[in-house]
Amino acid sequence: MQTYSASELARIFKITKYAIRHYVDKQLLMPLKDEASGYYIFSETDLYKLYQVISFRKIGYSINSIKELLIQNDHANTFKIAEQKIQDQIDELIQIKHSIQDIIQAQTNTQLNEIYFCEKEDRFLTKIPENLLDKGYVNLLEATKTELVQLENIYYIINKNSSYVLCIAGQSDKYDYKLSSGTYACKDVLVKDEKSLNRQIEMFSNDNFIQSKLISGNSELFCYENIFKSLAYNEGTVFTIEVEL
Repeated sequence: MQTYSASELARIFKITKYAIRHYVDKQLLMPLKDEASGYYIFSETDLYKLYQVISFRKIGYSINSIKELLIQNDHANTFKIAEQKIQDQIDELIQIKHSIQDIIQAQTNTQLNEIYFCEKEDRFLTKIPENLLDKGYVNLLEATKTELVQLENIYYIINKNSSYVLCIAGQSDKYDYKLSSGTYACKDVLVKDEKSLNRQIEMFSNDNFIQSKLISGNSELFCYENIFKSLAYNEGTVFTIEVEL
């Protein structure tokens, strides 16, 4: 039976001798020791076991977990579980990638302080309960105790007396407000506080074209914090103001 030194195993698996010594110290490998030289002598069985250890480490198992796994005779189920774990990680990374792509797309198309027009699908909004509001703001600590979702996408429906109704995205079968599909006039503004937001809303609503739409129809003015676009700025938050045409 062929034997190997620690240096030879290190070259075969492209790892350091110190890693092999660590596995020996943790009793993942139990090679014979040459009493004369003091060096470890690794058998083909040790080589195979080292391959197992490296495989488990790549999957993400800890040293202690690997020690328990090596006691077992059948690792088929272990690798099936590992495969599912890796697939879950891949799915999560794909979601993160899509989020990054959405952020890049949003920031690429951002035109601050300019009115633009875009097509929107139906949007259904649900009023945020009064018990979750504190002086006009959402009490996030209380909100996290509820089943409300997408709290990062809070809509502000602006009444004619300039007061706000706070909403979040709802469902098509249960909603308080419906923003119908169609063409909307939009404006992205970078604001630092509520006062500057109110000033931007006033400027938007006083635009001659926008004012004609507000007077002639039943369109409601609303705005929302645009999270993706806001990530491009350190000072201030991007709000999108919209009105249906």
